[in-house]
Amino acid sequence: MTNQRPDSSGAPRDWAEHVVSCLDGRDDTDWTLHESVRGTHNLAAETNERRARAVHAAAMGLGPAGRAAAAGVSEAMLSRWCAQNPLFDAALMSAAAMAAAEEVAEPGRLSGMSLGLLLQTVVRGTGVTAAAAAVNLRYDQLRRLRERNPDVDRLIRAAVTRARARRMPKARKPAFTYRVIRDGEPTQAAAKAPHRAVPPSASTG
Repeated sequence: MTNQRPDSSGAPRDWAEHVVSCLDGRDDTDWTLHESVRGTHNLAAETNERRARAVHAAAMGLGPAGRAAAAGVSEAMLSRWCAQNPLFDAALMSAAAMAAAEEVAEPGRLSGMSLGLLLQTVVRGTGVTAAAAAVNLRYDQLRRLRERNPDVDRLIRAAVTRARARRMPKARKPAFTYRVIRDGEPTQAAAKAPHRAVPPSASTG
């Protein structure tokens, strides 16, 4: 593995930034692979993949907000999918029931999947508190977790920094304009060229 945890000789901040960068590019990678297989974008296939992510989130004990975040859609869109597709709705309910029976989501704790989802949500511009709520964490629970686990704290800080960098306006290049040049009008380059005198012999010859 290349995303090894930092040790005393490493650079923890660089490690955290690298992990968050990989998470930030995961969606682009997934959809690139999707189009590579199909040769073009297919909305129905993309929807199926997003629904599968929602089912995965439900199986990890996440509620509607976490399932929607995992699918990359709004909760309203997730609700419409459930209303339109009873099989999908039943799959979500079955996954949630399995998570509850297996006690997958321990109160006040994160899984690797839910931590990754929290970080991705923050990078997309959601506040840390709201992102934590999507993965079943209250603010005080997240605060205690960050205090106990420096790695988690570094990762969240890196995600916040990346989100801020995304929001910073990029410097705009000056617009390139064209000027119509009429026939016989000297160009700018010609106007700046030094004038050369023609020898009399050349003009009379």
